[in-house]
Amino acid sequence: MCYVIITIASLVWFLCSLVADMLFAVALVTPRWLVGPAQGTDSTASSHHQSSVGIYTRCKVMQEGGFQCGRFDLDGLATDSSVYPNEWKAAMFFVMLGFSLLSVTVILTLITCCRQSACGKSIHNMTACAQVVAGICMMLGLFLHPMGWRANRIQRLCGMDAEPFYPADCSIGVSFYCGIIGVLLTFTAAGISLKAESSNMRTRVRRRVEAGSKLVCIP
Repeated sequence: MCYVIITIASLVWFLCSLVADMLFAVALVTPRWLVGPAQGTDSTASSHHQSSVGIYTRCKVMQEGGFQCGRFDLDGLATDSSVYPNEWKAAMFFVMLGFSLLSVTVILTLITCCRQSACGKSIHNMTACAQVVAGICMMLGLFLHPMGWRANRIQRLCGMDAEPFYPADCSIGVSFYCGIIGVLLTFTAAGISLKAESSNMRTRVRRRVEAGSKLVCIP
């Protein structure tokens, strides 16, 4: 019989997973992992018009006064390390893997509303494990990106003193913090999955299902 079970725990689990996934996406595509120092003395200049780099894109203040953003000129792992450091290649891989896994778990959180197990395994538990792996992947990305700060690109942006985990004249951008918050929410979501599973198996829920209810909404 087809039925849908919605509880507060399952709803919070879904929302937490969705927000974490959106933060992963922001961290992946936005160019503000590392923000360069302000250039010029124009007090009306926006802080967004500063040279910056991300894991996939970068922005640059042009000498003639323009401002250009775009993705790195990537050609896979064959890209020269002076253009795209090897540490960033590894960070890109782990961040994309984490984002892909977490996107799948967002779908699985919805499936658990009408199906509790697959192949004899709890979907809640499998989803929680996938979310933990996604969180670890993003953590690796957040760790590997600063290891590439010795690259010539970063030294031109932040100063010759730039080195791994020391950005010199640059500052950590909002994209990096989105990744950190996303990791925390991902691990939180994995913990909430245990509560969501127990709430879906409560006696009140089973009674409603056995009574033939197609939609069961219980706090």
